[in-house]
Amino acid sequence: MIREFRPADAAAIAAFLREDEIPHAVTGAGIRHWVVSQPDRALARSWVAIEGGEVVGWVRARLQWATSAEGVAEVWAFVAPTWRRRGLGAGLCGAAIAHLEAVGARVLESWSRDEESGRFLLARGFRAERAVHILRLDLASADTSRLAGLRAAKEAEGYSLVPLGAVVDRAEELYELDAGAIADIPHVHVEDDVRLEDWLEEALGHPQLSREGSFVVLAGDLPVAHSLLHVDPPARLAAHEMTATRRDHRRRGLARLAKLASTAWARAEGFEAILTDTDEENAGMLHLNESLGYRRIGTETDYLREIS
Repeated sequence: MIREFRPADAAAIAAFLREDEIPHAVTGAGIRHWVVSQPDRALARSWVAIEGGEVVGWVRARLQWATSAEGVAEVWAFVAPTWRRRGLGAGLCGAAIAHLEAVGARVLESWSRDEESGRFLLARGFRAERAVHILRLDLASADTSRLAGLRAAKEAEGYSLVPLGAVVDRAEELYELDAGAIADIPHVHVEDDVRLEDWLEEALGHPQLSREGSFVVLAGDLPVAHSLLHVDPPARLAAHEMTATRRDHRRRGLARLAKLASTAWARAEGFEAILTDTDEENAGMLHLNESLGYRRIGTETDYLREIS
């Protein structure tokens, strides 16, 4: 059975997302937040698949609100591994795509992390567009020995490092930093229309965003770099949601400083690993992550389909 998502479904969705070959660092609160934080113009909806009284699949659909390109929509479905190849993914995607077509979507975006889901999308008229590397840092072996020295060197240059919680009241400055970096990320449809009120709700208001484990670099009082860390305590996993540096402060080691600080914090708090993803064309961030000890554990492929 396919039905509309209910808030009570969120914990079950988070549980089977952790069963994926590459676990998703997401909690029930994070799932509920995605649903309620979408702007009205996204016309977002989501559905679940029910078998034996249990939630075993989920699909989310929305118009992409962060890009100025018109008619771009996102659809993504996931079925618990033990319930696949029974038509549930087809039912979920069918409901989502019908909704997006009805609200005027002209282009559909989706993604996959394995060959099976890639074949599923290809069979529905999608084509592969670009690849994103999924990386993992095992915290037990992470080297943070350079943190103290790098922090001292940057302080001598006039910078300071603080946890996000110390500057969370500077929301507009944090937004400007984040939105500027988001617009520079390689993407089929560049996210160049991130608006303050939407960012405050969707990003800064995320329940998994750690205000203690995310770090911001200041130049004087101005936030010029940050590393935002989402946490999934039950799974002992963390994930970098975004690492950003203002254009006029790049290539000075500030992103490295922020990420090292988040790494040290996560290890001290008992997390096992940090996940991140980086576009294959983002050579600078790939180099930074690899130099910090991240290793590639998979590939996420972005797919596109035009609606005729």
